[in-house]
Amino acid sequence: MGAEVGAEIETPVETIDRDATRDRFADFEREVLQDNIALCDTKAGLLLAFSGAMVIFCIDAFARAHAAANGGAPIGIVIQAAIGLAAAGFLASAQFSLTTVLPRMIRGGSDHIFWESPVFKLPLERYLAEMEGVSPAIERRDMLRHLHLQAQICRSKFRHFLIAMRLAQIAFAALVLGEVLRVAG
Repeated sequence: MGAEVGAEIETPVETIDRDATRDRFADFEREVLQDNIALCDTKAGLLLAFSGAMVIFCIDAFARAHAAANGGAPIGIVIQAAIGLAAAGFLASAQFSLTTVLPRMIRGGSDHIFWESPVFKLPLERYLAEMEGVSPAIERRDMLRHLHLQAQICRSKFRHFLIAMRLAQIAFAALVLGEVLRVAG
């Protein structure tokens, strides 16, 4: 009535299916996070280029407005203030765009995924031996830890990108105000 010595224990089908579903979901989630990170970096790179160009434009516009201020007329001061605010806003937007595209090196402890983990610094043969000895439970834990870190990176990138975008919008409005006042004056 007891199990024979050396007989294999069968894993219930629902356990195998549940594990396969979890693995597919983790793979899907990783792809979604990677896509979002790449999309955010691309958009932030474009905003960085735009904001950088606008900073240069604003500096030139400020210099022209300052030269044409005619002894500190109130409208000239308002134009300079608006263009100066625009330059500062675009500069701040460029900074937040840079913080968006900077690589995030968030350490999550020693795992078998993050490229800076100690296991990847081992000589090849020791690395292979270490990786071949990793249990499925540790692999799953490391994968879930990695997904959590990716989500944290994604949230941080989108938060910085949103700030950069709002600063660029405010700066653009200030620049338009300054230019309208300059042309109307």
